Amino acid sequence: MSRRWPLLLAGALALTAGRSAVTRAERLPQLTVERLSAQPPLSGSLPSALAWHPDGRRLTYQRRAGEQATSLYALDTVGRGGETLLLDGQKLVTPGEKPSPLRLRDASWLPDGRTLLVPSGGDLFTVDTASAAVRPLVRTPGVEEEYAEASPDGRRVAFVRGSDLYVVEVVSGRETRLTHDGSETLLNGRLDWVYEEELASRSGQAFAWAPDSRAIAYLQLDQSKVPTFPIVDFLPVRNEVFWQRYPKAGATNASVRVGVVGLERDGSAGPERLLPPVSSEDGYLLPQLAFSQDSRQLAFQRLNRAQNELELRLLPVPSSPREPLASPRTVLTERSKTWLNTFGEPRFLKDDKRFVWISERDGFAHLYLCDLSGSCRAMTQGRWMVDAEISFASRRSPLVLDERSGFVYFTATEKDPRERHLYRVRLDGTGRTRLTREDGTHRTVVSPDGRFYADTWSDTKTPPKLWVSSQDGTRRLTIEENAHPPILDFEHASIELVELAAKDGTTLYGSLLKPSDFDPAAKYPVIVNVYGGPHAQVVTNSWNAVSPFEQLLASHGFLVWSLDNRGSAGRGTAFESAIFHDLGRVELADQLAGIEYLESLPFVDGGRIGITGWSYGGYLTLYAVTHAPSVFRSAVAGAPVTDWHNYDTIYTERYLGTPESNPRGYETSSTLNQAGALTADLLIVHGTADDNVHLANSVEFVAALVKAGRHCALDLHPGQKHGFGAKEDRLARDRAFLAHFERTLAPAAAAR
Repeated sequence: MSRRWPLLLAGALALTAGRSAVTRAERLPQLTVERLSAQPPLSGSLPSALAWHPDGRRLTYQRRAGEQATSLYALDTVGRGGETLLLDGQKLVTPGEKPSPLRLRDASWLPDGRTLLVPSGGDLFTVDTASAAVRPLVRTPGVEEEYAEASPDGRRVAFVRGSDLYVVEVVSGRETRLTHDGSETLLNGRLDWVYEEELASRSGQAFAWAPDSRAIAYLQLDQSKVPTFPIVDFLPVRNEVFWQRYPKAGATNASVRVGVVGLERDGSAGPERLLPPVSSEDGYLLPQLAFSQDSRQLAFQRLNRAQNELELRLLPVPSSPREPLASPRTVLTERSKTWLNTFGEPRFLKDDKRFVWISERDGFAHLYLCDLSGSCRAMTQGRWMVDAEISFASRRSPLVLDERSGFVYFTATEKDPRERHLYRVRLDGTGRTRLTREDGTHRTVVSPDGRFYADTWSDTKTPPKLWVSSQDGTRRLTIEENAHPPILDFEHASIELVELAAKDGTTLYGSLLKPSDFDPAAKYPVIVNVYGGPHAQVVTNSWNAVSPFEQLLASHGFLVWSLDNRGSAGRGTAFESAIFHDLGRVELADQLAGIEYLESLPFVDGGRIGITGWSYGGYLTLYAVTHAPSVFRSAVAGAPVTDWHNYDTIYTERYLGTPESNPRGYETSSTLNQAGALTADLLIVHGTADDNVHLANSVEFVAALVKAGRHCALDLHPGQKHGFGAKEDRLARDRAFLAHFERTLAPAAAAR
């Protein structure tokens, strides 16, 4: 690091000659790697944990209070109360001999509107917001209570301890154990690694309350036959090994079954009642469980192993907690020639004869009103999609169903695939209206009655802002303007959204980031920042389309290019499924179309193009430099999949099938076979404790390089998982990325 500037001087001088005459003193300070992870956040500090209070008129949210704590606020959207402080996070501590800060991050309201349920430090607490009194609800030293959720009537809280389900009464603190056979391999109410990662938006919760609070439905997973793999902690003198159950493509998954436990009126639990298991070969049961509003039926979904057939099933729930379960029946079936994306649970209407359902049966995700015979009528339609992505934080669908007014509120791409807007439509499909007005990306939280919505909005030129609007789209109350986030105090690049055509004529969307002192007469190196995989979209009309690290690269004299190739999300099934059974080839072809566009620009130096990506982006980076080696001079691959035999069943088989059914697809999609073609200066970065993309991927690629007489740099981070948690490792990683590209692409900024 300390010696890079002299090495880059010659290349830098050649680039600075064409720059406009702007002295260093006239420019804003240059962003640094250290500032990326410092506080306050570069994009500003917007309130978090937005939720509507049980009274339906107040929006509650958290604001940062010091380095670690957050405080809870409420905004009255109906009266004249304005914003009020409900809880000062810096004053909240757990009671007892060794008090510790009480973190509000995962707090949720109980139905009384006065009490908060707060998981903190592996225990459960309640907080009276009127008095700020903190009370332990469940406190078991050395044992964690997870996935706490209050019953609809607020009398009990369900949670998972170990591998079993429990409930606790809020008033008395009396615990009841609901399941009794949980173990390391038999999981009740919680998911194994692959289910959590691939089918549940990274939430391990696998249970749901009945609306009448008299029963809980749950999944039971038996992972005893799932293969184990070692994750090694190399730092102790005697290396320690953690054995992870991880089903690689073609391997055995957990068998899974649906269970229901009823609660007697005195609080005691009925017996565990379970349906026969679905085996690994038969497929999966999705963790999104839903009761009808009268609590008499349970909807669950079975997805076959090939993930091209999904059945929505209804299970009658007996009125007595001790009656056995009857057999479920299939209400409707979704099929696909490639694979099915899943969109959460059905939303039952009050008559319990109809439900709102999301399907891609016409090629785009749309809303349907279905009945119990399986007959469905489209509520929305067109060459655009309803965005029903489940929030990682809330685990809830963003759909809001207000039967009183007859409207469903939803987010969609109807205006532009790169934008997100809030809409509403009547249950009969009429009256569809876009409510949000500003071009860009809107992330909304709609009140239960649809009268108001909190709107976090941004575009590529405007930092995120937060306000509350009424149902007609009129902005009523501003919560955070965020007019001048800290990043504006540094050199700030400009972004240009681009449209171009793939080889087959398909429109592709790209973005080009230019340094703040961009000179069109100069020649610039380019870094292609890629992800490229399903369920992700990089190019959006939003402030967050450009990361602080990309701003850092631009401030060091690089152009930064991104493109959403076919296979990416947001454009419908035909666009996404172009990669079916053939990963890498189509994605690279589209990325190369983007490179052709770049090389047509007079200010792009086509001989100095680098590429980088993480996870699937790391895979696509390696695929690009081994299958189009003459295009890229430099590359950094982060936590890459190098051969799809090494990745998990649910994700890999969705797109490639099993190794037995599609051996050719696995062979051609591998980066190992072409390792000998590598000519780019390559750096691979990987955490040694990565439980998502195992370190074995990078080790196998290095072995293939050695066999072919090639070389790369390998930067290992001991103890780090897929997303680096330690600040020191994030700093080291970002320094390594920047130094590698400065050394290999010699940008002009190095001579400043």
